[in-house]
Amino acid sequence: MVGGLLVLGGLGLAVVGVLGWRRRLPRNRWAGVRTVNTLRDEETFAVGNQVGAPLTSAAAVVSVLGGVAALAQHASGAPVRVTLVVLAGLGALALTVAGGVLGDRAARRVPVPSFEGCTGTCAGCSLVDGCSETSSGTDSEVSSPPR
Repeated sequence: MVGGLLVLGGLGLAVVGVLGWRRRLPRNRWAGVRTVNTLRDEETFAVGNQVGAPLTSAAAVVSVLGGVAALAQHASGAPVRVTLVVLAGLGALALTVAGGVLGDRAARRVPVPSFEGCTGTCAGCSLVDGCSETSSGTDSEVSSPPR
């Protein structure tokens, strides 16, 4: 029974790994590398999951093979099955966490998109000294509000 859960979990990891590798995994609540860095925008999520995908896929292989081996060891007894399940589960967990860490590091290195700031052309910007070099307003031209 637990071997079957490993197989199903491994298949789920395989789907996430393939979609992440191909940059087709959409941002969602459940699957993929989900950290502050990867959830910043679509690009960082795609990069983080693409970098983490090889280890996620390796975790899928370990999980599926461990689950199948545990299901096949029906005649060997419980100790062999338990050992296979524990080793496969821990191996898959370690690979998944390592993929997540690498994906997070890669997402952290993606530059933050710069948005155009104040260009000094709006009415509010001309009232602020130093807003931009094109601003022509000076302190003498700005009238103070009535008190």
